[in-house]
Order: sequence, then structure tokens, then C-alpha cells
Amino acid sequence: MTEKELRSKAKDIVSLKRHLLTYLLVMTGLFAMDYYDNGHIEWAYYAAMGWGVGILSHYVSIKTGGVFSVEKEMEQLRKKGN
Repeated sequence: MTEKELRSKAKDIVSLKRHLLTYLLVMTGLFAMDYYDNGHIEWAYYAAMGWGVGILSHYVSIKTGGVFSVEKEMEQLRKKGN
């Protein structure tokens, strides 16, 4: 991997970590609000699941290099051409 590719990969990983930290902080607040509002948790699960899908897709896009990655498609076309 070149230095540019390593830097790009590192930026993606840091971005995912920030996304996950933000998710955890916000979900903690939402669960606390939901619990303290009525003594049990009713709706916070839906927010966690919805945003969780976004976290999962962010993770998958980093680990797979993106499903819709131009670079991956170019690499596959190069392999087929050789």
C-alpha cells in the first residue's frame, strides 16, 4: 500500500470510531431520557436500531472497500484484462 492509501484507510477508521463514539453518547442520553420519562424503556430501542444500521453500513464500507467503489471495479477490470 502506498502512503496515500494508508492515510486514506486511517482516515476512514478514525471516522468510524468517531461515528461509533457519537452513537454511544447519544444513545446513552436517549435511553436515559426514555427511562426517566416514564420509568421504563419504550422507544429508545427504535432509535438505536435505526442508527445501528448506519453504523453497520459504515463498518462494512470500510472493511470491504465499499460496495460501490470505483477503485475496486477498476482493479477487477484490470485483472480480467490480464
